[in-house]
Amino acid sequence: MGDGPGKIGIIAGGGDLPRLLLSACRAEGRPVFLLALEGTADPETAEGVDHAWVRLGALGEAFRLLKAAGVTEVVFAGGIKRPSLASLKPDARGAAFLARIGGKALGDDGLLRAVAGEFTREGLTLKGAHEILSGLLARPGAYGALTPDAVAASDIARGVSVAKGIGALDVGQGAVVQQGLVLAVEAVEGTDGMLARCKDLKREGPGGVLVKVCKPGQDRRLDLPTVGVDTVDAAAAAGLRGIAVEAGAALVLDAAGVGARADELGLFVVGLAAETVAPLVYLVAGEPSGDLLGARLMKALKDRTGGNIRFAGVGGESMAEEGLVSLFPQSDIAVMGLAEVVPKIPTVLRRVRAVADDVTAKRPAVVVTIDSLGFNGRIAKALIARKSRIPRVHYVAPMVWAWKPGRAKTIAKLFDHLLCLLAFEPPYFTPHGLAATHVGHPVIEGGAGKGDGADFRARHGIAATDTVVCVLPGSRRNEVTRMLPVLEKAVDRLRARHPDLQVVIPTVATVAETVAQATRAWTRPPHIVRGEAERWNAFAAADAAMATSGTVSLELARAKVPFVIGYRGSPVSVWLARKMISIKYATLLNHVADRMIVPEFLQEACTPEALADATDRLLCDAAARAEFLSETGAALTELVGPFASPSGEAAEVVLKVGQIAVAPAESGHHMDAEPPTF
Repeated sequence: MGDGPGKIGIIAGGGDLPRLLLSACRAEGRPVFLLALEGTADPETAEGVDHAWVRLGALGEAFRLLKAAGVTEVVFAGGIKRPSLASLKPDARGAAFLARIGGKALGDDGLLRAVAGEFTREGLTLKGAHEILSGLLARPGAYGALTPDAVAASDIARGVSVAKGIGALDVGQGAVVQQGLVLAVEAVEGTDGMLARCKDLKREGPGGVLVKVCKPGQDRRLDLPTVGVDTVDAAAAAGLRGIAVEAGAALVLDAAGVGARADELGLFVVGLAAETVAPLVYLVAGEPSGDLLGARLMKALKDRTGGNIRFAGVGGESMAEEGLVSLFPQSDIAVMGLAEVVPKIPTVLRRVRAVADDVTAKRPAVVVTIDSLGFNGRIAKALIARKSRIPRVHYVAPMVWAWKPGRAKTIAKLFDHLLCLLAFEPPYFTPHGLAATHVGHPVIEGGAGKGDGADFRARHGIAATDTVVCVLPGSRRNEVTRMLPVLEKAVDRLRARHPDLQVVIPTVATVAETVAQATRAWTRPPHIVRGEAERWNAFAAADAAMATSGTVSLELARAKVPFVIGYRGSPVSVWLARKMISIKYATLLNHVADRMIVPEFLQEACTPEALADATDRLLCDAAARAEFLSETGAALTELVGPFASPSGEAAEVVLKVGQIAVAPAESGHHMDAEPPTF
């Protein structure tokens, strides 16, 4: 016996689990000692087995009994009703323990962890019930003949999110959801008490669903969620239509009996695969700049939840790299300007309906729309029309300060929370009842300023002494089509002054083919590159740039590349913009500085001659170049805010609004760096 397993002690609460553990140990021929908890364990469980009884607060007595029985390993099994401190009556060791932990372990999991620590200090090894009864771990799929329909699946998704949320607070492991409404969450009364309460809370229509999942960061040796035949009976009595448990992280006692009883009562019982247990965030990014924001937000959300999160929605290649399978190509909706949008209205409206249908079917914890208010505002309206209760967060405040401040009142009706990039934006919206949070500008999180210019030149056959100009014609087809002919002529004029000129065009998926086709006939074909990394490397290699207005201006400033801005829109769109826009400059850096520190040439002023002359000055005039870099650097510092991780700030809000559990703080998942300096 000296070489075999030592005696195991079962700390027995109520229910069938202690009996099942006893049977398994007997079948293995393993010696067992049962320490039964007074007022909780079933007396029949102790019959015919070496055992002793102990009250909950008698910690010193429990250790004495276990050691006297020769126990080397212990397993906690069965339900325990948590007593009040007044009724606990601890012995000396128990009183010392309670005095030491004080209020540090207010939840069940926290208390169990603290108790487990005491057992470990006594030299006892903790084992989980699932390590002995691995066959009881919930498996993915149905336990009976019935499976969830679309409504039940939506309720399960909602229940998972809610249960994970209360689990993160160490409150409980379960929730009951009916048709999107949370009827009850598990607290001190346990699952049976929660189900009993639901009898009087049931709504008309299809019954609700009980969802039981592991708490985030829970020690699975101590208290796995458990269901059995009695749980099925209680769920049926409460008017529920099914039960869902986390596969691999819950125990199903008597699986065959559970399935048979569920079929008899007309309920489903299912094990949820890990990928379906994680809460779902639905994101919609209407254009490439939003795609980058979305990808960084996804990274931050995964970081803060320890990866326990899923994504669905619409995005581009950057979000795809983070795991998003887009509902349709982002290029379908990446349009700008009234004249450009009109021909695509039928497609846009179809896509709005498709997103609203998908959100309704998937029932995510939260919907995050990113920029592109023309499209995303329609999605918000469609969800409101469907009486959706799913919280809506919009990322990137519409520029009401540049257009009509009165629009803030209309926007406030569409969303539940607004994430603002600029510090001065929230006050435009909060007076109208829209919660708005300044999260900082994401330009500081990108790789602008961190590229390898020398390596880029070497890989693309560009000499170290060659003049390199980045050309950035936009991220929408209509922009690219309108701007490339102007930029081509500007490049030809520059090349006459700089025979060694090399042109690099960083582009994105939505317009990559358009750019490639349009530049094939150029006098000297440009270097066309894709992807974020190559974009930053191209900036590092560049001596100057010509760009359309937008976020790219901040990226170039961050990379310390002198640049000029040129933009041509359709005559109708520009006429309307001039009627509505109330600011002097199109470039945000100029707006912040309140003067033209970045040369900008708009509409009829956007000529090849003007772009070439302004770019040439930045290439050749050292004083003008130094002044440009100094002034744009100062404006950028004022603009971006003090945040080290804007995506992290945004993620915190999304998690809070969606009631999504955060990974335990000790994991160090969301320790942000110091704020940036320029």
